[in-house]
Amino acid sequence: MESSKEQEKIIHDKNNIVVVARPGSGKTYTIVEKIKLILKDLYNYQGIIAISFTNKASEELRNRCINGGLSLKKSFFGTIDKFCFSQIIAPFCSHLSGKIQELKIQKLEDFDRLKNLNNKEVEKIIEGYLKQNIVFLELLGETALYILKNVPDAIKYLRARYKEIFIDEYQDCGSSQNELFLFLVSQGIKGMAVGDLHQAIYGFAGKSSVYLKELMQNSDFSHYNLLENFRCHPSIYQYALCLFGQTEEKPEKEKRVFRIRITGDERNIAKEIEKNISVIKERYNLKTTSGFAILCRSNTTADIVNESLTIPHKVYKSTELDKDDSEVARLFIYLLRGYFDKKIYAIDITERFFSEEYERNKYRSLSNATQQLFAYPANKLIDNITIFSDIANIIYPKVTTKDMSETLSKLKDVLSDKRNYENYIPPKDNELSIMTIHKSKGLEFDVIFQMDMYKYVFPPEKAVSDENLYERYLNLHYVAITRAKAACFLMEGTLRHNSQMELWPAESSVFYDLPGLAERRYDIDMRFKN
Repeated sequence: MESSKEQEKIIHDKNNIVVVARPGSGKTYTIVEKIKLILKDLYNYQGIIAISFTNKASEELRNRCINGGLSLKKSFFGTIDKFCFSQIIAPFCSHLSGKIQELKIQKLEDFDRLKNLNNKEVEKIIEGYLKQNIVFLELLGETALYILKNVPDAIKYLRARYKEIFIDEYQDCGSSQNELFLFLVSQGIKGMAVGDLHQAIYGFAGKSSVYLKELMQNSDFSHYNLLENFRCHPSIYQYALCLFGQTEEKPEKEKRVFRIRITGDERNIAKEIEKNISVIKERYNLKTTSGFAILCRSNTTADIVNESLTIPHKVYKSTELDKDDSEVARLFIYLLRGYFDKKIYAIDITERFFSEEYERNKYRSLSNATQQLFAYPANKLIDNITIFSDIANIIYPKVTTKDMSETLSKLKDVLSDKRNYENYIPPKDNELSIMTIHKSKGLEFDVIFQMDMYKYVFPPEKAVSDENLYERYLNLHYVAITRAKAACFLMEGTLRHNSQMELWPAESSVFYDLPGLAERRYDIDMRFKN
C-alpha cells in the first residue's frame, strides 16, 4: 500500500500528534508505518507503548507490526489496564512500602461514592489499600498515576524504556486514561492519539469523546485528519457521513445502502435475509457467507434471529469470562481464540510473552505448555483445564490462588457448554455472523444487516430529551453502517418484540428522516430488488 500525503505527514512528524481517523481510512497502516520508523533508531532495550481499547485490537496491531518484518524490541502492546498494572503498579508499588508485595486485584463494590470525592480523597483511598496489598480494578489508572507521581524511579524507568506512546480509539478514553497519557507526554514520552468522534459509543461506561476534542484544541499536539475511505463503497461512506450533515457530495449513481421493509416481525426479517443471501452474493461477486453479519441492538433480537435462521450461522455473545477484567481472564480468552484459530500456532503465543534470547527458560516452558494445550481435542479441554492455570502461572507467577480459582471457574463454565466456547471460534466460510453492534466495533464485513431500526428503540424514547443519549445512538448507527464494505441493509418490520417478548406494532426509526439520507439509499418493500 502506498501512503497518502496526509499519512506521510503523520508518519514523519516527530511532534506529539492527535489524528482524527474515520473508519476504513488506513489508520492501522499509518500507525504501523510510524512504529517502523521509530523502532529503527532505538536500542534493543527500548520500545514503544501501543494501547488499544480491546485485547483483540492490540493483538491485531502487534501482528501487523510483526508481519511487517518489525523487531518489536521491548515494546508494549495491550490495553490501558494491562499497561497500568504490568508496567507501573506491579513493578513499583513496593517502592512506596519498602517491601515486596503480593498484590490482589479486587472489584470496588461502592465505586459510585468516589464520584463525590476529590482527587486527594481518592488518592488517600488508593494509598490505604496499597498498604494492604490491594489494587482496585476500577482504579487502575488512578493507582498508576499515584505511583508515577510518588515514585521517581517509575517515570525514570518508563522514560528510559519507552520513546513513544500510541493510544487508539481515544474517543473511548476515561478521565484517568486521558490524565495518564498527558502525564507521560509531559514527562518527555512522545504521544500519538487516534480516534473518531462519531465512534464514541461507550458513554454508559463513563467513556467520553470530550478528551479527544480537548486534544484537538491542544497547542502541544499537531492535529491531522485521515478522511479518505479505503474500506466501504463510496455510497455507504457518504450515507454514514450524512448522518452528521458532513457530506456535500452528490449521491453516488450506484447506491449500496438499502432500507428494507418487511411485513412481519424479526423472525420474518431473518427468513427474508436467509432467502436472499445467494442473490446478494451473486450481485456483488462475493464468495463466502462469513463476510455477512446481522447486527442487533440487543441480545434479545440476536436470540430471535438465531432461532429463526436455518442456514449455518454463529452467534457472538459475551460470556462471564469476557466480563472478567483480570489479567488471567484476558489470557484465557487469548488462549481460547488461539486454540480455535488454525492460523495461530503455539509459537505465536509464546513469542507474545517472552523472548527466546532474553528469557529462554520461560520461553521454553510456555512453548511446551501451549503445544500441550493445542494438542488436546476440544471435548477434552475441560478435563485438562489445569493446563490453563499452568500457563497462567508461567506468565503471571504472582497471581493469587483465589483469583486463579475464580477465573478458572468461569473458564470451566465456558468449556462445559459448546454454545459458550463457540464464541471464540472464527466463523467458517459458510457461516453468517450474528452479534450486537457494540461487539462489531473494530470489525469489518462485506455485507451487514442492521436490525431494530424502530422508533422508541433505535434511538430509545428517552433520547428525545437526552442529547447525549441521542448522539450515542447516532454514533452506534454510524458504527454499524461503516462495518460494511460492499452493501448495507437497514431492516425493519411491521411488528417488533419488546424486552418482555411481547409483539408491538412497529414504527420507523427517526434516523431515516435525517436530511439528505433518503436520496442516498433505496427504499424497498418485502424483498431485495430495486
